[in-house]
Amino acid sequence: MREIKIIWEGFLDLNLISWGLTNYPEYKLKSDLDVKRIEYWETHTKKYPTDYDGTLIYLHDFKFENGRLILHVGTIKFSTVIFMARNKIPVDRGIGMLGIQCLIFSPNKDYILVGERALTQEYYPGALTIPGGMLEKKDLTTSPKVSLMREVYEEALLNYQKDQNLVAVLTGWNDISVTFLLSVVMDDSIRFDSKRMIYSDKIEWENDLWWLSIQNLKEYPIENMLDGMIYYRSKI
Repeated sequence: MREIKIIWEGFLDLNLISWGLTNYPEYKLKSDLDVKRIEYWETHTKKYPTDYDGTLIYLHDFKFENGRLILHVGTIKFSTVIFMARNKIPVDRGIGMLGIQCLIFSPNKDYILVGERALTQEYYPGALTIPGGMLEKKDLTTSPKVSLMREVYEEALLNYQKDQNLVAVLTGWNDISVTFLLSVVMDDSIRFDSKRMIYSDKIEWENDLWWLSIQNLKEYPIENMLDGMIYYRSKI
């Protein structure tokens, strides 16, 4: 089982997260490695033509102040993240690219929304995981709550009217990224059907998303799960 490193855990309303410094310079590799990154990206896009070299948010550090979590960030190119992961190059400053995964619970919190990553993905193909994504530079124009929840809505457009929280901060992909693990609960005014599949992007997901009971999750094999699910499974 992959080791999950916990940077922070608790239960924090997303309204209590704010941007701090946002003008850190872009995280770049040394010049000789950056040349190799450019060469590698040309090869990568031939195999994964849907990938684009977006400007992502890079978390340098965070702190609690007056009950709020303040995030100090810069940027990093997606190609830099991919190249570092492929060549096992660890970050040498800051914490890592800012990504999210979200535990989406049914109204009674007895089911969780899950899916399997597309087999064509380079990053853990076929792994069982929960909805999530990577924050981009444009997300700095809105509050962290809006930006974080935008990623959730993009993956699963459902009603989440309550209990929108940050529950853990975990080291992510090969220690190059950091995962903000969120938790939301579906609005109980909507009729819940555990057999209803939720439409998903077929580039990212092998099939549509589906509801897994918490009881069955306790017995589910852990070998092919991503970090957010491994963390949550260890807590139930």
